[in-house]
Amino acid sequence: MSVVGYTYQAENLCPSCTLKVMRASGITVQRGKAHEDAIRRAAQKLNIDFDDQHAYDSGDFPRPITKQQCETELTEVPDSKPGVRHAISDERCTGAKCGKWLVLGEKSPTEAGLIRWVRDEYELPQALARAIARKLREWGLSHPEFITEDNIREAAVMSPHDYATVHADIGHERAVNHALVRTPQCDGDPCFYCEQPWEKHVFTCETCGIDVPADAAHAHQEQVKGQLKFSQARPTT
Repeated sequence: MSVVGYTYQAENLCPSCTLKVMRASGITVQRGKAHEDAIRRAAQKLNIDFDDQHAYDSGDFPRPITKQQCETELTEVPDSKPGVRHAISDERCTGAKCGKWLVLGEKSPTEAGLIRWVRDEYELPQALARAIARKLREWGLSHPEFITEDNIREAAVMSPHDYATVHADIGHERAVNHALVRTPQCDGDPCFYCEQPWEKHVFTCETCGIDVPADAAHAHQEQVKGQLKFSQARPTT
């Protein structure tokens, strides 16, 4: 079984952080060796049966975590039914300033990095990619390894964005190109970004800044230069 981390002093740690905490706790750990060999050698010096995890407490000495044991539970993932927990088969290191995924052996990208990945991977506008990335992080989905296209579409539906659909455009010499069109071409024409029809979209009003459903009545009366305001108008005689 592949060891990806250790449970030690009430924390789940990556190998590197485990060695640091052991040394900080006064346990001598040989440098320059693979973590499993170094920790096993340290156990032998302390007369600990490292192969029998019931023979010692994880508060005193690290217990190995295998790849098969890693699982982080999330609660609000869009492809889950209400109240159903969705599991990610990995665990984060809880060491100070670490946060590596134990199985992946790396951290999640920064918020800016995740935005870039969403934008480039799914060919989305920057503003929509930013909104989707923030929603994904709210759901606990911060690494591309755990993000599906369904997650992206669900987050897009919940984020106001411009409508666009893809249609074939026949150019010179009958060459067929696919182009983004900003208005629906037929009933139920799906949006390229979220796969929902135009009527299901929510748009942000540029005048007042509030989010408005596409099929809702919403208008503003603008003052034209030279026009009297209604309160200033007087009836003619």
